[in-house]
Amino acid sequence: MKDFPCCRSLVRAGEPGGAFGLNPVAAVVALAFAVLGGVQPIVAQASGQAEAGAAVEFDSTFLRVDPNATVDVSRFTRGNPMSEGVYSVDVLVNGVRVARHDVRFVATSGTATARPCFSRQMLETLGVDFARVAASSDAKTPAETGVTGECVDLAATVPDAMVDFDFAEQKIALSVPQKYMRNAARGYVPPDMWQTGVNAAFLSYNANAYHSAGSGVESTQSYVGLNAGVNLGAWHFRHQSSVTQQAGAATQFDNIATYLQRDITRIKSQLTVGDGYTTGDVFDSVQFRGAQIATDDRMLPESLRGYAPIVRGTAESNARVTVRQNGQVIYETTVSPGPFEINDLYATGYGGNLDVTVTEANGRTKSFTVPYASVAQSLRPGTTRFSVTAGELRNSTLETNPNFAQFTLQRGLTNLVTVYGGAVAANGYMAADMGAALNTKFGALSADVTGAQTQIPDHGTLRGTSLRIGYSKFIDPTNTNIAIAAYRYSTAGYMNLSDAASVRDLAMHGGNPDSVYRQRNRFQVTLNQNFKEYGTVFLNASAQQYWNRSGSDVFYQAGYTNRFKYGTYSISAGRTRNSNGSMSDQIMLSTTLPLGRDQHSPLLSANLSSSGGNANLQANVSGSLGERNQFSYSGYGAYGDGPGASTASAGASGTYRTPYAQLTGSASGGTGSSQVSAGISGSIVAHPGGVTFSQTVGDTFGVIEAPGAAGASVTSSPGVKLNGRGFAVVPYLTPYGINTVDIDPKGTSTDVEFESTSEQAVPRLGSVVMIRYKTVTGRAALIRAPQLGDKALPFGADVVDATGRTVGVVAQDSRIFARGLEDKGSLFVKWGASASEQCRIEYVLPRQTGKAGAAYTSVEGHCVGGTPTENTNFASGRTR
Repeated sequence: MKDFPCCRSLVRAGEPGGAFGLNPVAAVVALAFAVLGGVQPIVAQASGQAEAGAAVEFDSTFLRVDPNATVDVSRFTRGNPMSEGVYSVDVLVNGVRVARHDVRFVATSGTATARPCFSRQMLETLGVDFARVAASSDAKTPAETGVTGECVDLAATVPDAMVDFDFAEQKIALSVPQKYMRNAARGYVPPDMWQTGVNAAFLSYNANAYHSAGSGVESTQSYVGLNAGVNLGAWHFRHQSSVTQQAGAATQFDNIATYLQRDITRIKSQLTVGDGYTTGDVFDSVQFRGAQIATDDRMLPESLRGYAPIVRGTAESNARVTVRQNGQVIYETTVSPGPFEINDLYATGYGGNLDVTVTEANGRTKSFTVPYASVAQSLRPGTTRFSVTAGELRNSTLETNPNFAQFTLQRGLTNLVTVYGGAVAANGYMAADMGAALNTKFGALSADVTGAQTQIPDHGTLRGTSLRIGYSKFIDPTNTNIAIAAYRYSTAGYMNLSDAASVRDLAMHGGNPDSVYRQRNRFQVTLNQNFKEYGTVFLNASAQQYWNRSGSDVFYQAGYTNRFKYGTYSISAGRTRNSNGSMSDQIMLSTTLPLGRDQHSPLLSANLSSSGGNANLQANVSGSLGERNQFSYSGYGAYGDGPGASTASAGASGTYRTPYAQLTGSASGGTGSSQVSAGISGSIVAHPGGVTFSQTVGDTFGVIEAPGAAGASVTSSPGVKLNGRGFAVVPYLTPYGINTVDIDPKGTSTDVEFESTSEQAVPRLGSVVMIRYKTVTGRAALIRAPQLGDKALPFGADVVDATGRTVGVVAQDSRIFARGLEDKGSLFVKWGASASEQCRIEYVLPRQTGKAGAAYTSVEGHCVGGTPTENTNFASGRTR
C-alpha cells in the first residue's frame, strides 16, 4: 500500500500534550487525501520529519469545486483540536482499563488545544509511585516542567511516560514505565471502582408442574420456588422459600433462608445476619441462624486467589524472568537489577513444581526450581482468612437446636508453611482445632488435631480427639496427579458439632443416643494419570468405619477417557459395598460425537451400563438453535434388559430463553409409564428506571439502560433483548471483577445511534448496577442539498443543527447522512469564515408510516444563504 506523507504528518501533528489522534472529521479529510493521492502537505519546517507539535498545512485545491472559492481546513493543522471542559472517559494504564473518570481538560499555553488535567492524588490512585519518580535522576521538578497548580503534566513529570486521548472512543491511555508504578497483582481492581449499585428489588420464580403415570398409579405435583431480594444502599436483604403441592396431600411451605448481607471492604469480608452456612475450611460446615463475618476471597485479584508460592530471586541487569510449569510458560516479566519478587501467580490446580529462568541482558541465564503443591488449607504467604459466627444451629431434624459460637483463622506464613486453627463452643459442647499445611518438594501435606468434649444429659461426658491428614502431589516426570488423599482417625469419644447436637437432642427427649453413628475413620484418594494424546486414567476410592456400628462403607471407581478425531469416549467400572455387606457393581461405556461442524450442530451421546444384572443402553441427541442459542433441545431413547423384563422408553425436552422468562417442557413414554412436565422461570426487577421482566437473575446482576434502543441484543446473555423502554437485565455479573457488557444494535431503529456499544461494570457482591449506554435518538435522513444552480457543497464541510450540535459532514455529491433530526428544522453547512462560505438547509421529513424506524428518509433540497427566514427552500423527501 502506498505510504502517503499527508497521513503521516497529520498523525504527528496531533502530538502536543500527548498524541491525541484524529477526530472523525479529520479522519474523513485524511482519507480523502489518501484516496486521491499525490496531495502533499506543506510542512512549516525545513526538515522532512516534523517534530512533535509542528503545524502542517494541506493544499485544499482538490476540494474546490469553484476555482474562486477556498476551503478552510486550518483546524486540522494540529490534529485533533480539543476544547476545554470536562469529559467522562475510560482511563487505561499500560493497556489495562482501571476506571471511568470525569477528567477536566485545560488550555495548553501557546496552542489551540487542551490537555487532560490529572491531580497528583488521581495519578497515585491509578498506581503511579511518585516516591520512585523522585528518586530517578531523570525526573523533573514541577518548576522545571513549567506546570503549576493542581494539574500534573504526566509526560513531563514522569520520564518516558505518555498520554494518549482517543476522542472517538472517549478514552485516555496512560503509558508509565513499570519501575515508576506501584506493585499491583494481575487482575487488580481498585476498591474505589467497586460499585455499590442502586436501590432495587427483585423476585425470582421457578414454577413447574409434573405429571406421571405408571403401574396403574397417576401422580401430579406442582412446585414454586421463590427468591426475593431488596437492596438499600450497601445492605442486601434476601429470602428463599418454596411451595410444594401434591394431589391428595397437604401443601408444604419451606422457609429455606432469610438474611441480610453486606461487604466490609477494609477487611475483605462479608457480614451475614440471618440464615447461612459456616465456612468449611477448619471445621465441618453447618447451617446457622445468627450472624457471621467471614473473609471473601472474591475481593482479591484473581491472581491472588487460592494458593501459589512467591518466586524470589536476584537479577544482575534488566532481566527477563520466565516461569514454567509442566513445560508450559505460565508467567513472564521484565525486572530491574537487584532482588525481585513475583507474588501474583495464578493458582493452577494442585500444583506442579515451578521452573524459573532468569535471562540477563547479555543473554546469560540461570535457573532454579520452586516447589509447588497445595492442599485445601494452603494460603499464599501473608494472606489471612478468618470467620466469626454466633447463633443457633439450624437442623430441621432436631427438636431443640443449640446455640453456638465458632471462630476460625488461617495464615500463610511462608511459601512452605500455613498455620490454621479454630474453636467451637455450644450448649454442652466444646471443640478446638490446630494444624498446619506444608509445601515441600515431596508434595503438600496438611495435618491437624481436633479435641472435643460433649456433655450428654443423663449419660455423662464424652471426650475425644480426631486426627486429619491430607496430602497432594503432582509428579512432573510422569504427569501423575495425586489430587487429594485424606485420612481421619477419631477416638471413641470424639464427635463433631452436628453429631453432638443430635446425640444431646435424643438424650433430652428420651431417645437412644447410640442410634447416631460416630465415625471412627475415613479414607479417600483421587488419582489421575495423564498420558497426553493417549488419554487419562483415573481412580477414586473411599472407605469409612464407625465406632458403634459394625462393617464398613467402601466405594471405588476406575476409568479411562480419551478423545478421537470427532468426539470423546470413556469407560469406567466401580463397586460399592455397604456396612450390611450388600454389594453393587457398575460398568459404563460412553461416547460423544458432534453431528456436524457448525455451532448449531447437535451432539450425540450414547451410554451402555451394567449394574446388578441389569443392562441399559441410552442414546441422547442435544443441541441449540437460534441466532443467540436461545433454543435448546434434547431427545433420548433407552432400552433396558434385566432378570425381570425388558423395558424401553423415549422422551424429549426443550428450553426457550425469551427476554422476559425461560420456558421448559418435557415428555416421555415407555413400557407401562409416561411423564409430562412444563415450567417457567424468570425474574421481576424493580429499579430506578421502572420494572423489567427478565430471565432468572443471580445474586449479582445489572440493568441496561439505553434510551430508544428497543430490540438490541445483549451479546453475552442468550435471548436477552432491550424492551420497548430501552431496558434489559443482564442476569449474571462477576462480583469485584471487570465485567464487559456488549450490545448488538441489530434490530434497533435506524433513528437510534449508540455512542458506545460496550460498557463495563464492577459490582460488589449482591449489588444491582445500572449499565448506561449513551444514545442519540431522532430520525435519520440521507440529505442531498447542493447549492442553488446545482453547485456542489465542499467535501468534508461541517454540518450542524440549530443548537450547534454536529450532525454530520458533507460527503460526495453534496450528500449528508444525519441522525437525531426533528420532523422539521434547519441544518447549517460551513466551510469558511465568510458569509459566502456557509449556507442553510431547511427540511421537512415525511410523516412516518408503518413500523417506526424500519427505514431512513431520503431528502432532496438546496443549501441557501441568508438567515433561516430568508430564501426558505424546504427539502422534501421519501422513506426508503
